[in-house]
Amino acid sequence: MQIDFRDSNEVDRPQIAKWIENDPCPQHQGVSPDFWLPDGQQGTKCITVMNEGRPLFYLRLENVMRCYIQFPPDAERDPIETKAGLQAIFLTVSRNAKGMGYHEMIFDSKSEGLINLFKKFGFKAAEDNWLVRL
Repeated sequence: MQIDFRDSNEVDRPQIAKWIENDPCPQHQGVSPDFWLPDGQQGTKCITVMNEGRPLFYLRLENVMRCYIQFPPDAERDPIETKAGLQAIFLTVSRNAKGMGYHEMIFDSKSEGLINLFKKFGFKAAEDNWLVRL
């Protein structure tokens, strides 16, 4: 076995299109082959993984930003002021993050108030996700 990889390119388009067309996974139906090819977006890398020159699979990598927040104890925190601060920083961070090549923002929380606030910014529960710390 000789596993190798290279940047995906236009030569891969017919193979990708064929694989998508024959993919039984509902999430993959209708995905454009362009998704798996470089599009010049900062923070995105498209790779063809091969064995002895034959494509094994295509991989798309995107920069993701994970956010953490530490609040003071309830007795020291003004909820209205905290909400205003969260709204202001979210708008600034999200605008700048996109310009830096990030494609997604993630945060973990069990706080119903925080979750409800961030839902207003378009955050949704992420299902079927797995992670590893590098």
